[in-house]
Amino acid sequence: MATCPECDVEVHVDEDVEKGDLIECDDCGASLEVVGLDPIELDLASDDEDEDLYDDDDEEY
Repeated sequence: MATCPECDVEVHVDEDVEKGDLIECDDCGASLEVVGLDPIELDLASDDEDEDLYDDDDEEY
């Protein structure tokens, strides 16, 4: 078990999970990334695709 960093609810994580895997919190729906394995640690998954859309200050949206 690991804890969701968004809502502090325990999240079930499969034993065969690997670092970098993405899972979803059943309680709040947050997208979580496995950042540690022993013990299992979760962090909010980054929204790199969304951030890339707005990172370039030269373009107007």
